[in-house]
Amino acid sequence: MVANIFKSFYNRLKRIFVISPTTAANELDVRAARRERIAVFVVAFIMALSLWFIVNLNGDYSTTINVPLRTGDVPDDMALVEGLPEFVQVDISGDGWKLVSLYNNPPVVNVDIVEGEVNLFEQVRQRFTVEQDVSVLKVQPFVVNIGLEEKIFKRIPILLSTDVSYMDRYGRVGEPSIFPDSITISGAASQVRDINVWEIEDTLRLSGVREDINYDIDLEPIHPLIEYELSEITYTENVSEFTEGEVSVYIRTRDLPRGSIINYTPSTVTIRFDIPIEQFASVQNERPYEVYVPYDEILEDSTGFVTPDIQLVRQDFEIRLRSFQPKAVAYFSVLDE
Repeated sequence: MVANIFKSFYNRLKRIFVISPTTAANELDVRAARRERIAVFVVAFIMALSLWFIVNLNGDYSTTINVPLRTGDVPDDMALVEGLPEFVQVDISGDGWKLVSLYNNPPVVNVDIVEGEVNLFEQVRQRFTVEQDVSVLKVQPFVVNIGLEEKIFKRIPILLSTDVSYMDRYGRVGEPSIFPDSITISGAASQVRDINVWEIEDTLRLSGVREDINYDIDLEPIHPLIEYELSEITYTENVSEFTEGEVSVYIRTRDLPRGSIINYTPSTVTIRFDIPIEQFASVQNERPYEVYVPYDEILEDSTGFVTPDIQLVRQDFEIRLRSFQPKAVAYFSVLDE
């Protein structure tokens, strides 16, 4: 009876795969038959492969898998000096289907943290006891040494490098800020003691800025065993459009001896500067700069010309010097008769 069934199945496949001359004469029928042959072949191959897995994976096999490790509970006042391996190689044997499942989804092993030598083989074996029909043959590494130290806390500043460029006529007003500007870290004393700054390695790069900046930055671990309290910081900048201002300031002589008089030609310096638009009206009646020449410079000069110094004296304005004229002035002393 079985022979008759296989013979009938064979005849059907033969009719599908063998195209008669009459059918071959019709191109559409030939294409349809070819597609049908391919479909039957794919189905037959999948069925054969499935049967092969069903038959063969029911036996006992052995394989090697990477099992992830997870650090167990550490005493509150202690910290690890070195981290555990991320994975251990485990040789296991057992039912084929079970091994396939464990290979694709290996269990995580929580390692009990005790100072000294820890037997990883025993801890892995205990974890696999819940897996039926599986035996642990070998674990590499077999043991691991765990070092513990006193856990300390330290507050350190956060350092961020920035590269910000602005649209034409725009710029920063005031100093940028980072919030929070410091962070508390904790860990083994030997690791934390020498860390004095949390430096964010990636530079913050922004271009074409014309509005206030309020940017959140994720913090990446600086060391796998260093714990920290924050996940992100916020970088802020006030940005404004600038306009040009101009002021004329008389030149003065600093440290001039009593009774001496120095006159300059010209007697004033015209200063051009940039200032935020919102501050422009307030600075109109002010003299935000002082122009002076040190008397020692005059004593050392032999040309009759000096370059005046420009000093910003109004720190409450966000002023940026553009230029000043003239660059050099003549001077002469007025002698008492």
